[in-house]
Amino acid sequence: MTPKIQFAKPDVVQAAFEVLKDRGLSGLTARNVAGQLGSSTAPVYAHFDNMKELEVAAVRKARDLLIDYTSRPHTDRVFLSMGVGIAKFARDHARLYRAIFLERKEFRIVVDEFLQALTSEFAKDPRFEAMADEDSKYMLTKMWVFTHGLASLLCVGLVDDESDEHIVSILDSVGTVVIKATIADCR
Repeated sequence: MTPKIQFAKPDVVQAAFEVLKDRGLSGLTARNVAGQLGSSTAPVYAHFDNMKELEVAAVRKARDLLIDYTSRPHTDRVFLSMGVGIAKFARDHARLYRAIFLERKEFRIVVDEFLQALTSEFAKDPRFEAMADEDSKYMLTKMWVFTHGLASLLCVGLVDDESDEHIVSILDSVGTVVIKATIADCR
């Protein structure tokens, strides 16, 4: 008789997410996940054929937390709040940010899923309702490049002032320039 599985798949994913958050992608091993669960590695391999599958599941959970950050009303403007959410996530969860965006290209599908969610959130900003899809994608891409750069600098501790106020201020000032330039280009 086979032993009963004591940990459900979501438990294993949550444990992997905690390891990812605490130790980063290099620390995400079956042994460390088992340690987080307080078990042997059996639950990991009972639910996942290999560690790559578990890595993707843990990174998707990190992406879900990132989407939560970008959906919060950090300011009274949806577009600015999205950027602030990305930057604050990188500051607050550097290992998760690195895992999603900086360490492995095989997580591209997770990045694409995030960018799709970001695009949907962007569409909620009433200031850009009349903007053509091509123009809004262009503007979103420009802001993504800047925001990702800022977030990466926050992630590695190269920004002297990591306060919420500074993050809002820098993204607001650059965002204003990008929005005005995009609107001018659209005319």
